[in-house]
Amino acid sequence: MNWFVCPQPRPSAAAQLFCLPYAGAGASAYHRWLTAIGPELEVAAVQLPGRENRIIEDPGFSIAELAAAITGRADRPYALYGHSLGGRYAFEVVRHLHSIGGRLPVRLYVGACRAPHLRVSGPFDGLSKLDDDELLRRVTEGGGLSEAVLAEPELVELLLPVLRADFQKLDDYVFVEGAPIPVPIVAFAGRDDKAVPLADILAWDRHAGSGLTVHEVDGDHFFLQHERTEVLDLLPGDLLDAAGRVAADGR
Repeated sequence: MNWFVCPQPRPSAAAQLFCLPYAGAGASAYHRWLTAIGPELEVAAVQLPGRENRIIEDPGFSIAELAAAITGRADRPYALYGHSLGGRYAFEVVRHLHSIGGRLPVRLYVGACRAPHLRVSGPFDGLSKLDDDELLRRVTEGGGLSEAVLAEPELVELLLPVLRADFQKLDDYVFVEGAPIPVPIVAFAGRDDKAVPLADILAWDRHAGSGLTVHEVDGDHFFLQHERTEVLDLLPGDLLDAAGRVAADGR
């Protein structure tokens, strides 16, 4: 199974960045990032099962499987970026690795992602319980699908099982209390995000045993889709600084 899309492998880059997509999306959600981030970082977009070139696979997977795939590829200082539901996945990967004594990332980056202990209702909550038409309407209304995609019935038919699987994970998620993770968290909040307000981003402080930094960026819930999101101006330097400190410590 190929868990990653990395069109520009950079074995001499100082650090690796693994990017996890939002609900229903595949690795192509990060297609701009794969080339826009400079040569000092290697960017690998995570291709979850059931998406894009893995479309024939069952969309189910476990956090342990995901964590094993990432650490199996990570061969230098690395970080995780997860957007929306992808941020929840990334957080659980770090908790899993910490619980088994695995090698941890130097940073956890989350974008448009509510702190995991919060149980509030937003526009993308409860979608797994809706019929197909209403689910598609709500996701499109929230900006997660384009009208162009909806106009392709065969594509919609392929996407529906993935959307249902992801929103089922979101709706069934139960936060298990635990110690804050020993990894610095950097969170990005869209200034026009109606789904996850800034207060829900700031609440990540409860889980940040090694500190939380929050950046407000232009855009709505899907700011990563913008031609040039501010995340790409802020993240690379921060990750390189973290990787440099790890190298200086000899870890």
